Amino acid sequence: METMLEFYAQYAKRVAKARQVLGRPMTLCEKILYAHLYDADAVKPLERQVSYADFRPDRVAMQDATAQMALLQFMNAGKDKVSVPSTVHCDHLICAFEGAEKDLPAACETNKEVYDFLASAAARYGLGFFKPGAGIIHQEVLENFAFPGGMMVGTDSHTPNAGGLGMIAVGVGGADAVDVMTGMEWELKMPKIIGVRLSGALQGWASAKDVILKLAGILTVKGGTNAIIEYFGEGCASLSCTGKASICNMGAEVGATCSVFPYDAQMATYLKATGRASWAEAADQFQADLAADQEVLSAPEKYYDRIIDIDLSTLTPYINGPFTPDAACPAEKMAGRVSETGLPETVERR
Repeated sequence: METMLEFYAQYAKRVAKARQVLGRPMTLCEKILYAHLYDADAVKPLERQVSYADFRPDRVAMQDATAQMALLQFMNAGKDKVSVPSTVHCDHLICAFEGAEKDLPAACETNKEVYDFLASAAARYGLGFFKPGAGIIHQEVLENFAFPGGMMVGTDSHTPNAGGLGMIAVGVGGADAVDVMTGMEWELKMPKIIGVRLSGALQGWASAKDVILKLAGILTVKGGTNAIIEYFGEGCASLSCTGKASICNMGAEVGATCSVFPYDAQMATYLKATGRASWAEAADQFQADLAADQEVLSAPEKYYDRIIDIDLSTLTPYINGPFTPDAACPAEKMAGRVSETGLPETVERR
């Protein structure tokens, strides 16, 4: 509890300083980004899509396929220990073919040398090690390490899953992860911010994933490039934390740098359910700084580069594809689309 309280106390001070420097209210994305500037004493206004800035993420996560070269590079840096909490997750090299009972032993035998190296390197340099079968990397991060207002990088394209717990989480290459692990600056061009205003609540068969499937049809596969998608509005509170994570996870499909939701009771419930009640108690005390300022929410068109409205109450199940996420279609209209466009009527398993 003390550690998280200390983090949020420092976070709130940095947000207040940035708000004073900018001279205006701030979005949630801006709060987290400015609070994680590498040089906290040299805060200055940063222009979106123009300015480059150096950041100090709170942690690093790596999957087994990309961790190999990253750790080899880290070893050449001459450091005795990683500078930020870091973890290795052995999930990508497991080939799903005949079921866990056969696939897991086969992966352990085939990749034994890789797993042994990763385990020994993690032990030597102070990284957490999740052995084969422990779980999928982004879910393990959500259940154990993600927290509202934090920043992390991960060598996996679905690192943004942690945005479901209010975290700026960006998928990066191994070299970027090594920079963070050695304590160096992590550079990022200030992204534009796309605000997605959610209203209402899901009805019937609609689920959280339908939010991002609909959004993919609006933004296309490149509409989120160089942008962070920030969700806001009363509809956010109706979505579970894992539902929010699913939405953020799939933000990669529109090219977004990452996605993020504001802290709310759903996140607090999830933190408590995963054994982190003290984290929720700390976040509760700083809830105002774990969401966009009220002035931003009152006039969002002044602070976001683009606003997209989605009414959850009218949202229906979506099907995207084939071939591209751009092809977003309500499930009830898919049959008509198939006949109109000549798409194959038979769904095949490949």
